[in-house]
Amino acid sequence: MKTINTLKAFAAAIILAVSFNANATANPVESDSNSNSTYYVFNRYDNVQAHDYDIWEFTLLAGESYLIVVEGDGDTDLDLYVYDENGNEIDNDTDYTDYCICSVTPRWTGKFRIKVKNYGDVYNHYNLRVSR
Repeated sequence: MKTINTLKAFAAAIILAVSFNANATANPVESDSNSNSTYYVFNRYDNVQAHDYDIWEFTLLAGESYLIVVEGDGDTDLDLYVYDENGNEIDNDTDYTDYCICSVTPRWTGKFRIKVKNYGDVYNHYNLRVSR
């Protein structure tokens, strides 16, 4: 089993901490006229090797809705899985494309894991976006 890349997890934690800071500036994805905005919590480009997977860990807040999107380079089938801190799968997108979407609204604040699995024979360069 592949272990979580420490550098990736550290970078994700820093980005997550900054995006939840009320005084920090977030990158808006879209906004509506009621001033409710959706913000990137995490936006990262990375490669997942052939027949391998990446795992990302985030602290998500109770009651907040998150949209998790993986958009690959078109070369292979990518699947997306979301797990709670107890290892329970809470959502997935397992079709035969490399464009995946999951929606999560945690009932508690805790650590959640996102797994991006590559089923192809070559690497896939993907963009992972977590927004709220």
